[in-house]
Amino acid sequence: MKVSIYGAGRVGVSVAFSLLHYSIVDKIVMVDIDKNRSIGEAMDLLHASGVFKYCNIYAGDPSDIIDSDFVVITAGRAQRPGETRLDLLIDNVKIIKSISEDIKKYAKDSIVINITNPVDVLTYLIWEFTEFDPRKIIGTGTTLDTLRLRTLLAQQCGVSSASIHAYIIGEHGDSEFMPLSSATIGGVLLRDYCADCDMKAEGSSTCLDFEKIVEEVRTAAYKIIEKKGATNLAIGAITAKLIDSIWKNEKRVWTPSVLIDDVYIGFPAVLGRNGVEKIVKLKLADEEQELLEHSKSVIRKAIEEIKKVLETKNSPLDRISGT
Repeated sequence: MKVSIYGAGRVGVSVAFSLLHYSIVDKIVMVDIDKNRSIGEAMDLLHASGVFKYCNIYAGDPSDIIDSDFVVITAGRAQRPGETRLDLLIDNVKIIKSISEDIKKYAKDSIVINITNPVDVLTYLIWEFTEFDPRKIIGTGTTLDTLRLRTLLAQQCGVSSASIHAYIIGEHGDSEFMPLSSATIGGVLLRDYCADCDMKAEGSSTCLDFEKIVEEVRTAAYKIIEKKGATNLAIGAITAKLIDSIWKNEKRVWTPSVLIDDVYIGFPAVLGRNGVEKIVKLKLADEEQELLEHSKSVIRKAIEEIKKVLETKNSPLDRISGT
């Protein structure tokens, strides 16, 4: 299996290093505008591969992504402290457009996984730029947010996260939310599980403050960026697991950014060798459906705004790229 990774920064390297642990990749190509950096990181990763299954890892040019089974996109300007993901949009679209042209030229049969933020908007644009089957274009969406949610619930409930089926859906950003009506632990609705918990306060119907937990998930990236400058380890791990799961055709349900109606958005979907095999039809409560529609509108608005920029001569995109 061959994986090409655009971006040899912390996220790209974390994806590559995490992939080595699964011992399924035969070749990894690191592509970065800073060739020296990509060469150095590739050498370091190659030496690490001796602990795992041997994997040929090298720094390449766009033409080297040919015959890739997966192309992972991590390239883009880093998110700054206090900055929303949508603030990144103008700076990152030009980069994404160039990468999309490379993929269309050299790796048209690959499954493309986008990590670069704002992930939902940029994944939509990758789909438009490449004109690929939308089942083969996915974003990491709310997979990491869902992982964060289950980790926090496991911590507080004293239950393995593997036994928790709760999702964060919507925009990977400020309008994301947890559909509590479908969240379960061991097949029991989360609300009912918590109502039967010995740890709940007297007179309380639940042992958890769900809104507080979701807010902690929603703001986790901002806190990590403030402390260390970037989020990289968890997103690297979850992306590698996505690739492992897809390659093995496990048909597991994840919450990637997938095409629903006219936007890409984080939502439960079955992933297999063909990419998106099926969108899971969650039965949302009325208020949850309203939150989902609001989240769609946030993404849709950003897409419309960037399309106007793309159609404008002497746009910020031209000035950023120097063209």
